[in-house]
Amino acid sequence: MPEKRMHQRIDCAEKCLLYHADTRYSGAIMNISISGALLKVPGFNPGVINPGDVCSFILSNDPKTSFYRYKGRIARVSPTEVGLEILEHDF
Repeated sequence: MPEKRMHQRIDCAEKCLLYHADTRYSGAIMNISISGALLKVPGFNPGVINPGDVCSFILSNDPKTSFYRYKGRIARVSPTEVGLEILEHDF
């Protein structure tokens, strides 16, 4: 099956924080590109995060030390992973 992504993803497995509906989830960025990311986010209840929801995430597990905050839209959800479309970033 041909690749549908427009931009190459980079594997990284770095810690991150996902912010969604006034809740913060600890996780890891499994891969990222200029237009999207796959986050491994164990511990959220399915049905709480849904495709189309707007969220944000940072490239750290400590908001005081992170310089990058990305605004995203949930593209897909599985029991432990969230696929995001990156809408904008704030450096």
